[in-house]
This record gives sequence, structure tokens and C-alpha cells, in this order.
Amino acid sequence: MRIQKILLITGMILFCLTGQGQELLKVLQSHPVLAWGGSDVITYNDTSFLVGVAAVEVGTKTIASLCRVGMVKAQKEVVTFISGAEITSSESMLTTETVVDTNGHRTLIVNDTYREQIREDSHGFVKTLQPLGFWYEEDQSVFYYAIYKPLKP
Repeated sequence: MRIQKILLITGMILFCLTGQGQELLKVLQSHPVLAWGGSDVITYNDTSFLVGVAAVEVGTKTIASLCRVGMVKAQKEVVTFISGAEITSSESMLTTETVVDTNGHRTLIVNDTYREQIREDSHGFVKTLQPLGFWYEEDQSVFYYAIYKPLKP
């Protein structure tokens, strides 16, 4: 599993370093639909690519978490595009309030916890999609993650 991740990251870096990856990423960023998320087949430099783009709210997530969530959501976009597959997804928000009384001084502590869980059971084709890159919304509140696969003619 670790070797797969290293190869995946290496493949992404090599593709991006060629310049073609950066150009394809720019095409996605300016695409009227895919710039906001989704999946489609696009043609660039006489090559067709299947691409998936995920939008993830940044919040307090680390870049590693954003990439993991982005990859799963982008794969979900591709699966839905290809076969209309159903993905199990749930969201929950838990708010707790604690009142602390210290010598007559009352303090209210509010804790909000947001959890999003996505389950996808796709294997095979979707797992062969490679990371293309990512970008942020101008105000840094949304993280966009793109995956791709060149399609053979």
C-alpha cells in the first residue's frame, strides 16, 4: 500500500513536471462546469482524458486530509459520471454545551463537531485514475482536487 502511494505521488509529480499536467490543470480551472467539481471527458492536445474534480470545504483540515477527502470525492464524481453508481454518504453535526461554575463565575463552553463520512465500493477502473493537482477558491474556503486518466483512442 505504501509503495502504491509513493508510485502514485511520483506519477503525479512527473506528469506535472512535463508541463502537460499543469496545462491540463489550467484547462480544468477555467472549464465552465468542471472548475466547480464534477466529471467529464475533455480533449486536450488531441488526447481525451476522463477527469474528476472534487470540491472540499477547507475548515480546519490539513493538506493531507484535504487530499484524501478530495481523492475519494473525485472518484465518486467519476463513478457517478460513468455508471450512475450510488455512493453512501452521511453528514452529522454535534454541538455540546458545558457550563463551568468557578467560585460563582459561570463560563459557557460550546463545542461544534462536524463529520462527513463517504463510503464508496468501486474498484478497478476508478482506482487507475491518477492525481492531477489541486487549487483553492480565491478566499481559500474551498479546496478543489482533480484526478485524470488518458483514454486510449
